[in-house]
Amino acid sequence: LYGTNLLEKASIEQWLEAESQSFNQPTLTLMFQLAYAPRVNIPQDEGLIKQSLEKLVKVLDVYEKRLGDSRYLAGDEFSLADLSHLPNSMYLVTRTELKELFMSKDNVGRWLEEISGRDSWKKVVEMQNPPPS
Repeated sequence: LYGTNLLEKASIEQWLEAESQSFNQPTLTLMFQLAYAPRVNIPQDEGLIKQSLEKLVKVLDVYEKRLGDSRYLAGDEFSLADLSHLPNSMYLVTRTELKELFMSKDNVGRWLEEISGRDSWKKVVEMQNPPPS
């Protein structure tokens, strides 16, 4: 998850920073505006939704290009850089109407399906949704 040499570690750190600085803000805003606000009767801010969608599209365009060159964000091995994107991505894909935004990009869609299909992620999802007792 952390890389085995300095170059891999630097690449992972770079993509973690990209997530922190470019991916998180629009995804967190969209999660709040599209999923949470309606449930607690907070009016949605359509301008903020539009602005966040525009930012997310630009970020996903960068990811699409990168994932055309490598299997995962930081190279050809699954890493913390990929793992850190799962919670927000999967929340938007499964609990809002933004699945098509992610899946319409060939490389992003492939990557997201692959990393969300990992047994470890499936176990996390299962723990969040325990079977009825």
